[in-house]
Amino acid sequence: MRPATILWLCIALILAACSRSFARARVPAPRATSERTEGFGSGTKGGAGGRRIVVDAPTENALRRALVDANQTGHVTIRFAVSAPIAIVRPLPYLTAPFVTVEGNGGTLDGSNLAKDVALLDIRTHDVVVRDLRLRNGYDNLRIQGSEAANVLVSHVSSTGAADDGISIGYGAHDVTVAWSFLAGNTRSLFCKYGETTHVSVHHSWLQKGWIRSPLFFGPMVADLRNVIVEDWGEWGSRFSDGASGNVVDSLFVLSPYARKAGGKSDSGLRLVDSGPVYLSGNAFRGTTMPALTGTASAPVPTAPVHTQAVAVMEPAVRSRAGCLPRDRLDRAYIDLRDGWHVGRAAPLRPSATVTKPKRI
Repeated sequence: MRPATILWLCIALILAACSRSFARARVPAPRATSERTEGFGSGTKGGAGGRRIVVDAPTENALRRALVDANQTGHVTIRFAVSAPIAIVRPLPYLTAPFVTVEGNGGTLDGSNLAKDVALLDIRTHDVVVRDLRLRNGYDNLRIQGSEAANVLVSHVSSTGAADDGISIGYGAHDVTVAWSFLAGNTRSLFCKYGETTHVSVHHSWLQKGWIRSPLFFGPMVADLRNVIVEDWGEWGSRFSDGASGNVVDSLFVLSPYARKAGGKSDSGLRLVDSGPVYLSGNAFRGTTMPALTGTASAPVPTAPVHTQAVAVMEPAVRSRAGCLPRDRLDRAYIDLRDGWHVGRAAPLRPSATVTKPKRI
């Protein structure tokens, strides 16, 4: 073989190897095995195996058409194929057909100019998956509501700046999982109450800079809260009340000096108020004066299984991977903002409108 031929063959082999390495670099890394589908809502398959609807324009009308289309038949995956935020001004149709996956693919719904007190995305049906989506600045950002709303999985969702609930699960909804999600700046972070609402799992999620309800479990329901970070509440953090029962396991409650100065009560990170049996184990508290809580159950309340890690192991994982990934500028702004912020009864925290550079202390 001639030297020139050998040289060109070597060059071709090098280029092929580089091409394979580049291709491998562009393939998203698979999620960790700890991010398996778990909890009360894990039985759903969503729209797997059904037809696909693509939202290929960053407009409210494009999303409206997709929801109307999905409601005709169910058994659908709605996939976002846009990078620009979709401004929601008028109420969207409820999602009413079952077996639907909303595959956000990093998309954003922005309700900054929403005209009415409604949710950006409102689920009223069963067997639904919502994942990899940002919901921002709505009245409620995400509702899972009514007795037909069952077997629902919410994963890697960022819900921020809601004037009311970041996520609302109520009025008879049941068998719901919220996993690997990030909620921040909502006046009420995660609301679970009313009707026969029950069987809610919240795991590997980060709830921060909310006024109250991070989360609230209210009424005769069963809820499982584990491997969750609750941080910097405006008034109080998590609560089981009025007969709610369940577990709080290997979760972290953190109150910064600024949040305490701004009104966050240092003894209100986790409260049991007229609750049913609640089992507590392995939880950690920082910056709080929490009384020694022993729970009202001596053994775990039976719930759908969730793989659980000690706080020292789960904390870095949740801080790095909760929410819609990769995090965008505004999600990072919530995390980086150390002081100068306020969230209250009717005042959500929306960094895009209140700060230009997050302060650090």
